Amino acid sequence: MKRFVMMFVGVAFLTGTVMVSLAAAAKIAVIDTAKVVKEYEKTKEAQTRLEKEMEEKKNALKKTNEELEKMQKDMVRQKGIVSEKKYKKLEKKFQDKQDGLREDYRETQTMLMKKQKSLMEDVLGDIRKTVAKVAKSEKIDLVLEKEIALYCNGKDITYKVLDRLNSKKK
Repeated sequence: MKRFVMMFVGVAFLTGTVMVSLAAAAKIAVIDTAKVVKEYEKTKEAQTRLEKEMEEKKNALKKTNEELEKMQKDMVRQKGIVSEKKYKKLEKKFQDKQDGLREDYRETQTMLMKKQKSLMEDVLGDIRKTVAKVAKSEKIDLVLEKEIALYCNGKDITYKVLDRLNSKKK
């Protein structure tokens, strides 16, 4: 049994030594992904397009809301004037329009979230490809997120990646 334990300790020691020497030979770099995403021109363009579309949708919803407010004021004025049957029709029309506004609002939010997710997936795909290209050209074996690495004596490739990404556009 002692012999087995000694052999196990010896194998573990050798494995650890090999792993440490491999890690020492590996070239490691870090990247600030948040900075790259923020400063990537494609991100800024996508954000601008999304904001423009959001503004258009917001204006359309605002117009419908203003129409609803007008309808509600008209209903309040006509409450004692028109017949009960006609008033019920006005209420139904108002309720239908209000339900339509709620549905439009939900659909708009869902559509904008999907569009934002799609745009970000596209941006992150570009970033991943460019990180791989920079890592290959610099002969880097491992790229870590800067926020995750407690300490790294390796290179910071954030600006190299950003330069490559933004130069693609030109």
